[in-house]
Amino acid sequence: MPQEMTSRKTSGMISAPQPEAAEAGADVLRAGGNVVDAAVTAALVQTVVDPQMCGIAGMGCMHLYLPSQAVHVTLDFHGRSPAATRADMWADRIVREAEDGWGFILRGRENEIGYQSITTPRTLAALDHALRRYGTISLADALRPAIAYAEEGCLIRPHVVEFWHRPPVAGRDGNIGIVTKFPAARKIYTAPDGQPLRVGETLRNPDMARTYRRIAEHGATDFYAGAIARRIVEDMRANGGLIGEDDLATCVPEETTPLWGTYHGLRIATNNPPGGGIMLLEMLNILENFDLAAIGHNTPEYIRVVSEAMKIATVDKDLHVGDPRFVDVPVERLTSKDYARAMAERIRRRERTVVPRFNAGGAESKHTTQLSIADAAGNAVSMTHTLGQPSGVITDGLG
Repeated sequence: MPQEMTSRKTSGMISAPQPEAAEAGADVLRAGGNVVDAAVTAALVQTVVDPQMCGIAGMGCMHLYLPSQAVHVTLDFHGRSPAATRADMWADRIVREAEDGWGFILRGRENEIGYQSITTPRTLAALDHALRRYGTISLADALRPAIAYAEEGCLIRPHVVEFWHRPPVAGRDGNIGIVTKFPAARKIYTAPDGQPLRVGETLRNPDMARTYRRIAEHGATDFYAGAIARRIVEDMRANGGLIGEDDLATCVPEETTPLWGTYHGLRIATNNPPGGGIMLLEMLNILENFDLAAIGHNTPEYIRVVSEAMKIATVDKDLHVGDPRFVDVPVERLTSKDYARAMAERIRRRERTVVPRFNAGGAESKHTTQLSIADAAGNAVSMTHTLGQPSGVITDGLG
């Protein structure tokens, strides 16, 4: 890392599900980097050691509270449908709606796995944007720990293998196809006997290391408009994919002011739709009408009240929340105190809210990861990033 980083002292805290990512971020803070440097470094390590949960070709959101820079913004980098997508492109292949309410089951499963299931890859653009605007280290510096793990390897942990072998839910295919269907994925994730890697074995991805080295040398632009982009587009064209040059070239994060609310006098900042922050504020507004301390933590009544608030917000999200470019999201109504009081009265009357996609026997997806970082000066970054549902597609040679 740059020499000037070693002369500064800092302290902070980092939380991430992957120990390698937490350590990489902590190392950056110890060396004098700021929370943005640490967050980007940790996120890049996550893409290597937990590659079905996230990736530089994924999507997500980042919340940056940086009082030392007088900055408080959110970055939205949710994936978008490629320009070649048509509203009716799968109309003749629909079998039924998925039991969990997340989309449809198609003959051929093109929307679940394979080249047509992929949205635009915006994570790398967001990490690069955050680092250039608010960080102190280069993208090349942030990539170094990730490159090392890709080259030298990391242990396969139980949760990774469990994800691969998880039984099908909600009418979908199982996850095993993500690592076995396509040759480029099999080369990385299976052993010589053709079986997926086992717990305790080493995952190495030298192709990913080479890709990350090229990005370190040529910048994120290479992924979106350079040699890497050309290889991705060629692969898409050869295999019926929808992503083209313009889809990659227009991948930029949206920087917005946070969505604000209050809870018992505390100000709450969260992300805007299509992110889930609106649900958080709605739930807190409803719960503000109850004396949860008097009810007693985790008592049956406490669980009933909190669960009903969560279910009401979930139903509202399913009915009303989407991409504001296409959906008129009633943010003011759903986050208003008056609406929350009306919902609280429903709970007091012991009315039960039904969430069909939960109660039909489906299970929540687990295709996402998160990290949170804060330093001694009160600067903080929280980031959730994901692949949505992994497509199984890896352009050969890119990792």
